[in-house]
Amino acid sequence: MLWADPLRLAQALGNLLDNALRHGDGDLRLAARQGDDGGEIDVSDLGPGFAQDIAPRAFERFARGDRARTSEGTGLGLSIVRAVAQAHGGRAAIVSAEGGGAIVRLWLPAP
Repeated sequence: MLWADPLRLAQALGNLLDNALRHGDGDLRLAARQGDDGGEIDVSDLGPGFAQDIAPRAFERFARGDRARTSEGTGLGLSIVRAVAQAHGGRAAIVSAEGGGAIVRLWLPAP
């Protein structure tokens, strides 16, 4: 079981989904797992993934990759995801995706 502010969690998940749909070239996948120490939600897509130069700063405010510069968006989505995770004692991370694409993970601790 996880305890979280439902509005902030919905905002974080919405941002993850929006990011995957906007930059992922179609299909996306959601996976949720719970362990003794907390739970995680992965949002993955089959797009080009994160460029090596953007991955380390993807969660910074106003961070945008080259492809994002030609689309709508403010560059705040993933920074909001990280802020929500941290406010709940959790974290957000980019996970290496075998075969291409991107995986962004939101982890929240157990109460």
